[in-house]
Amino acid sequence: MMSLAEWNTAAGRPVSVLDRIIAILDAVKESEAPISITELAASTDMPKSTVSRLVAELTGQRYLERTDDGVRLGLRLFEWGARASLPRRLIAAAAPVIRNLCDVTGERVGLWVQQGTDMVSLAAVAGRLPMLPTRAGMRSPALTTASGKAYLAFCEDRGIVDRVSARLVDAEADHFRDELAHVRALVVATDDEVSYPGIFAVASPVLSSDRVVLGAISIAGPSGGMDPDRVASLVRTAGTTVTRRLVAA
Repeated sequence: MMSLAEWNTAAGRPVSVLDRIIAILDAVKESEAPISITELAASTDMPKSTVSRLVAELTGQRYLERTDDGVRLGLRLFEWGARASLPRRLIAAAAPVIRNLCDVTGERVGLWVQQGTDMVSLAAVAGRLPMLPTRAGMRSPALTTASGKAYLAFCEDRGIVDRVSARLVDAEADHFRDELAHVRALVVATDDEVSYPGIFAVASPVLSSDRVVLGAISIAGPSGGMDPDRVASLVRTAGTTVTRRLVAA
């Protein structure tokens, strides 16, 4: 099969800047050892001066890393790769916890991650209320859902919190900030019929080993049909268990 570098140069030299960057990264990836600028220029069919300039920029952004023998892939690409594998790792760590929580309560249990101003479902197990959606990939607003508030309360990126809460003004914004502080103190968030009429939901964050929030685990059922204190304790324990399983994996 033709590599990206070969495909980019099949009809001549890479034309766009993106083509050139992809060709360089692909050539570095395919090299079993650090590769020199001269070798990169030959393998990508680009002028050495162009390769040198782009490599300097990619190195500055940590996409490439210089060694005594040339350049190799940098840490930023590995960070992206680790982030791309996060959903699989989260699902693997959370699967038995989700099933156990569903068995104990009989309610819908879900695993969520943040995307934009929404929370996106990675996995869910149906409970006793058939109207609650359980498909992976479904989206719910982070502003109002228990999973969203559980995530935002532990999110250190204030830009994310600001984007989610951008439409709130004055007293609403103050109340939301106070609620997030309360969630952080209790390590549990609630949504009492705000997102879905008649539905009460509780969520707790899932954290990495260095206390970075990765997502949230939630339980949802009929409002008035669940003991809030009991469910909060179960969900908080579930979030802690998923965190420990991730750290141990």
